[in-house]
Formats: sequence, structure tokens, C-alpha cells
Amino acid sequence: MKDLHFGAGNIGRGFIGELLNKSNYHVTFVDINEEVVNNLKARETYTIRILDENVEEVIINNFDALNIATEKEKIYNKINEVELITTSIGPNVLPIIAKDIAEGLKQKVAENNEKLLDIIACENMIEGTDFLKNEIFKHLSNEEQDFVNKYVGFPNSAVDRIVPAQKHEDVLLVEVEKFCEWVVEKDKIKVEENKKIENVHYVEDLNPFIERKLFTVNTGHAALSYIANYLGIELVSDGARDKQVREDFIAVLEETSALLVEKWKFDAEDMKTYREKTIKRFENPRIIDNVSRICRTPIRKLGYNERFIKPIREAQERGLSNEALLKVCSYILTFKSQDDEQSQKLSQLINEQGVIESLREITELSDENILNKIKTGYENLI
Repeated sequence: MKDLHFGAGNIGRGFIGELLNKSNYHVTFVDINEEVVNNLKARETYTIRILDENVEEVIINNFDALNIATEKEKIYNKINEVELITTSIGPNVLPIIAKDIAEGLKQKVAENNEKLLDIIACENMIEGTDFLKNEIFKHLSNEEQDFVNKYVGFPNSAVDRIVPAQKHEDVLLVEVEKFCEWVVEKDKIKVEENKKIENVHYVEDLNPFIERKLFTVNTGHAALSYIANYLGIELVSDGARDKQVREDFIAVLEETSALLVEKWKFDAEDMKTYREKTIKRFENPRIIDNVSRICRTPIRKLGYNERFIKPIREAQERGLSNEALLKVCSYILTFKSQDDEQSQKLSQLINEQGVIESLREITELSDENILNKIKTGYENLI
């Protein structure tokens, strides 16, 4: 089995690449980073270091690489040879690579290549593959779209593994946490072998698992980081063990857990176990991650369907508590970083428009009670 993976960064090599390697897929990494691509071409193995109580090293083989800037024809040819295409490049880059994938699929149509193929976006976003498919289809004719729909599957997926920012003398070395979760929509898969990847959880309805991860891991990670940043704590693991931070961010997770149980009928005890496992992941002292990195892009994180505002809205609709979530939104407004464009823009909006109007614009919320609670919390912090 062969996979073409867009994104040879830490997540691509240290998460998706590892799982596909375990199931004997040959992975062709595609990236624009010349140093990484050249090393992948020149070497037969690279190392993943798993940071747990006992550090473990995993050796990855059976791969090659292509440079998206200089080897487009080879990429197009690969698209017509592989059984699977995966991505881990970040949501903002998906529209860029969509054009290259579309070019390969145009070739597939022109050659009447009926070989089945699956394309899976492994991104930190809801319905990432649907988004990628829509971007790809912008470059295809109606006839080409019909052919692709017949022979190419587009299952959505949810991915979860903490991969901290890092730099090593060995450019291919990746350090990751032990925990990982890759959940894929089973019914949209065209290639039967792609339903047998080791350690992948195949489900009929992905939405409950996407929201469980988003509202627990992403919401919790960000909540912890914004509170810790306000208190001057630099590392995520230190924040996770700080008494005040724990009190506030665990209260957030209790609110999102209650919502998930109510909305998706997760078992309450199972949800508690998942929540506690997530907290332990944040406490891992071997994962050296700065809260300032997690706090980046605060405007995006305050989006209408994002990790804070969506659970706030849905808890409100169901008569569930959202006080801890609202409190964290107040902390988010205090985040300032010269290295983050959105942080600077957020501060500018608040200075020019005031808190309420800024929140109304960013969150798309109209509930005055919610907006005023965030404003009051913010004013108590500054």
C-alpha cells in the first residue's frame, strides 16, 4: 500500500507517518522545506522519540520525499499510483495544495484511471476533508468531478497527538507524546485496505468524536494556556500543575464534558476517564511546550464554531453551565504578544471599539448577557 502525505513536518513524520509505517504503507512525503525533503530522500530511516515515563525511540523506514516547489509532475504521477493521500499541513495551506491534488486528479480522469483512492485531511479542524474536497473541486469541471466522486473517497477524520515545538541537530528527529488518536469515517472509504490501518478508530458518525476532542483537548489546552500566560507561567506542564490554573481549566472541562454527555450521549464515566486522561497529558513534564505558542491566534480561537464559543452557545441553549468557559474568554482578551498578529489586532479592536463591540464582531454572538459577562471578567483582570 502506498500513501502520498502532504506535510513532512513534526505531525506528518511523528504521527501520521508512524501509524502508516506500522501498517506497512510506503509513505511519500511532500513538502516545501528543502532541508527536510533532502534528508528524507537521502536517508533510509528517521527516529521518533516518544516522551512518556520511559522514553521510547521508534525507527521509521519505507519512505521517500518530493519537493512541491520543484517536482510537481512527479507528485501528479504519484497521485495516480497511490491508494491513499493524507495531509497534515495546517488548515490555511489546504487551498494551496488543493490545486496540485486537482492537477493529479485531472490526469487520473484523462487517463481513465479507475484505480480507487482515498483522500483524508488529518488537520486540527472540523470536516477538514470536506473542506479540502471543496477546494479541489473548484479546479475540476463537472465531468471531472463526477469521475472523481466515483473512484475517490473523501472521509473526514479527527486527529489528536501533542507534538510540541522543537528543534534538533538531527532535522528529522521528532519528539511526541505517547497518546495518539486518529478517527476516520468508515463509510466514505473507497479502498478496503484503508479500513485496516493499525490504531485507527473507524466510525460511522465522526461528529461526536471530533467534538469530544475539540471541546476537551483543544478547549482544555487553550484554557490552561491563557490562564497560565496571565499568571506568568511559561510551560504548559507547569500550568497544568498550578493550583489556580487547575481550578479554572478543570472547571472548563467539566462544563464541556456535561455538554458532550447531553448532546452526544457519551457515558458520563467514560467521559470522566477521557477528561482525566487529557489532564494527565497536559501534566507530562517531558513535553516542553510554551503556553505562548498555544495562545497564538486568539481571534480564530474565539470564532463562532470554535473551541470556546460553540460550547458556550450550546451549553446556554441546553440550560447547562458555561460560567467557566466565559471566564476563560476574559483571559483570552488579556493575551498580548508582539510575535502574534492576531493578538495585536485584538488589542487594537478593543482599544478602538471597546470590549462588547469587539466580541460581537469576533464571536458573532448577540446575547448581551454572555457578552457582558466576558466584559466584566476582563475588566476584573486588567
